Amino acid sequence: MKYCWFIAIFVFMLIGGSAKAQNYESVETKNDSIGTVNILQDERIDQLLETDSIINSQKQSFTGYRIQIFFGGSTDREKAFQIKDEFLELFPEERAYVVYTAPDFRVRVGNFRTKLESIELYKACSEFYPNCYPVKTEIMFSEMEPLKEEKELIVNDNIE
Repeated sequence: MKYCWFIAIFVFMLIGGSAKAQNYESVETKNDSIGTVNILQDERIDQLLETDSIINSQKQSFTGYRIQIFFGGSTDREKAFQIKDEFLELFPEERAYVVYTAPDFRVRVGNFRTKLESIELYKACSEFYPNCYPVKTEIMFSEMEPLKEEKELIVNDNIE
């Protein structure tokens, strides 16, 4: 019986929503060599897209993933920096960060947009750090730039 009510409400919303959308449609015509396409679109969609682009242009970071290879208490500061240095010796092409979130120190490595991208480094790290795992974190856009040595190599490659 409950499902009947949900279905009835859903159908009512569809009928009401489509009737409402028809009142605010704008028509845009695009001609192509093959034919004509009429785009029926609510004018508020353009306003939403403009607002979204303004908000995104002000952001300085995005939600991404890193591999956490160490987690220690407030007394493990030196150990965290030691593990970071060890990691950079093993993987000099990757970036490593010591993160302090009171009262714990964490060592996180890599900069990845998706969890899937982090899997390769995760597998490599798990040989040396068996308790490592991917974590969701905020990554600054500036941290995604190549390392200074990499920039110099790219510039030299373009010259030759």
